[in-house]
Formats: sequence, C-alpha cells, structure tokens
Amino acid sequence: MEFFAWGVNHPGVAEKRSAIIREHWDFIDRYKDRLIARGPVLDPHDPSQVTGSIHIAALDDWREAKRFVHEEPFHRAGLFEHVLIRRFKLELGRTQFEFESAGDLPRFFVYCPAASGNGTGGERAADEYGAYCAGFDANFLCRGALLDDRGGWAGGIYLMEMADTDAVDAFLEGEPYLRAALYGEVQVHRWTPGGPENLNQQGELA
Repeated sequence: MEFFAWGVNHPGVAEKRSAIIREHWDFIDRYKDRLIARGPVLDPHDPSQVTGSIHIAALDDWREAKRFVHEEPFHRAGLFEHVLIRRFKLELGRTQFEFESAGDLPRFFVYCPAASGNGTGGERAADEYGAYCAGFDANFLCRGALLDDRGGWAGGIYLMEMADTDAVDAFLEGEPYLRAALYGEVQVHRWTPGGPENLNQQGELA
C-alpha cells in the first residue's frame, strides 16, 4: 500500500527544525527503499522558508503508516500544526528518485482535493486525464491519486518541475478533472526534494 503524508508546520519552528534535521534524515533513511517522494513544502513568497514536509512511501498498512508519521522526529518534536495522511496511488512508472531534471527550474506541490460529493470523480474523464498528464510526464517528479479510507477517489497531487507559477497555472487550466469541477480548492505551493543530498554547498535548500 502507498501512503501520502503532509505535515504543516506551526509558525516559528525554523530553529527547532534545523536542530533536529539530521535526526529526521536518519529516521527517513530507514525507509529509503520504500520512499516514492519526499521533501519540504516552501513559502511561495520566500522559498528559503519551510512551511511543512511531504512523504510518500510504500508501507504495509495503515498501522505502519501511522507509526511512520507519529514516530518521525519532526512530528514527535511538535513541529506540525496538523498532518494529513491519505492512501495514495502512484500514476507514474517511476519515483521521484528516478526523475531527470531539465535544469535549474523551480519545483511545485499541487494539492487537488476532491470536491464534496465527488468521491467517484476519478472515474469520470479518466481517459482524457491520463492522456493529458502523459504530455507532462517529463515535468513530474511524482503524481498520483489520493484515496479515502475505503479506497475511494479523494483527489490527486502533483510534484512538478515547471518554469514558473504561470506555467503551473497553464497546466491546471487544461487539467481534465479540474475542468470537470471534480476538485475542491486547489492549492499550489513551492516544494523541493528533501534529504542532505539536495542541500547546496552553503547547507541551504538547493
């Protein structure tokens, strides 16, 4: 089973986060063979500021997913205001770690929750959706469907590399599920891959 977890930071936790970042990396490293995607969510106006964390991983069941979330050092230290955990269905034939970047472009996290009453929405316009997204697969570090507790469609997420927010908006304008009003309020955040390998020489987010 695949799971998506998004922890949203309390304000003013930057120093506490920095103090335990290596403990966090050590914890996540225990799951490295099961990770699909990972990385911090960033303030769109100041990408040097972290507003949360995303992890997508293949885990045995809900019990392990909740243990993963609750034992993770940021969560144990009380950094998160809240955490969203959802079942996930990967819609790419690769993970974030197999993505080939086109260059020094910004990355984005696009959260598309299902609109109220659209729990079967993923079945509508599915062929059009698949064909449309295939045209952007070179831009996706990860994309997939969110599922509710019963396995029903609950929306989707994109982790994508695009030239700028205008390019993200242009992608969303043609996105079939959004055009069919199957999503609720779509959120666009800055994002970057996580882990020490993605820091620059100054120890900052690359």
